[in-house]
Amino acid sequence: MKRTIISLVSLFPLTFAACGGTSDGGDCTASAGGSSSKYVTSSVMVPQQRQDYAIDLNGDGRVDNQLGNIIGALEGQMLHVQDGVNTAVTDGTLIVLMNETSSDATFQSDACATASLQVGQSQKMPDYTSGMGQFTVDSAQQGGTFNGPIKAGKFSSSSPATTTKPVTVVIKLPLVAGAEAVTLKVNGAHLQFTRGADGKITGGQLNGAIKNEDVQNSIIPNVATLLTNKVKSDNPQTSADAQILSIFDNGGKADAACATGTCKNPAAPIGDGSCAVKNDGKIDICEVSTAGLIQNVLAPDVQMFDAAGGYKPNKDNTMKDSLSIGLSFTMVGAKF
Repeated sequence: MKRTIISLVSLFPLTFAACGGTSDGGDCTASAGGSSSKYVTSSVMVPQQRQDYAIDLNGDGRVDNQLGNIIGALEGQMLHVQDGVNTAVTDGTLIVLMNETSSDATFQSDACATASLQVGQSQKMPDYTSGMGQFTVDSAQQGGTFNGPIKAGKFSSSSPATTTKPVTVVIKLPLVAGAEAVTLKVNGAHLQFTRGADGKITGGQLNGAIKNEDVQNSIIPNVATLLTNKVKSDNPQTSADAQILSIFDNGGKADAACATGTCKNPAAPIGDGSCAVKNDGKIDICEVSTAGLIQNVLAPDVQMFDAAGGYKPNKDNTMKDSLSIGLSFTMVGAKF
């Protein structure tokens, strides 16, 4: 998985910066013009538990970041997601760009400023030290624009639980070290960060929710393909490959339709409807979706939409439909 921002790692990684609730001022409209400053991620951190880099997404009074539970489960199996993310940032395959615009030239105080996130094109030997590194926006990926106040240098966009202008942003994160990145569509996204006097960004955090249908129909099939490609392409196989095979290449949960006592893959267009084969070196979609290690942590944990599919966070969680995620990051100056 290669390319940029947010993760599932070894099975799913993502995040951007501090814990707890938000301190935003609600929806606002930024004035035109003003000063502009551009940045690139110099580090991306993934959660190790649900409380890491978490905020309340749907107003139920509890902070949300199911991604932390997923990564914690993987860490318990010696699949180190953060290591893969660190490598992706260093190698220039995970690049996230941001343009901050404010009526305050010092970016320290503004009733309503703007911050736009974009995925950057992969590049070798990225410059994260001079503050003048040159990068290129990946126009094929959907960016996201956030409005919010700046107080003492801290920007915080409107709360996803109360906003009438929800932001959707697409990001790409490495799920497995050395593998291609997976595309994640983050709904009800929230962005916060602090710009220091040195012009660097700290305390960066990106939160939001991924629809369960996207998890089941897109992310899990992509993960199965990425894991299969990784274990087949490594020669010789690594200890991580052996661990991946032991967790997933086991036939999955038995389906009555499969005489072999293995799981059954979904029909087209998601899968081919075949029964999985145990220990065949191929990791099937159903072997990932029914794996005991992650089956429970992949379940939706928040409700962010109504029955008609409209954006409407529900604190009662009567029909959980999304998986919460949160990532942390730091940034330095850049040109793009």
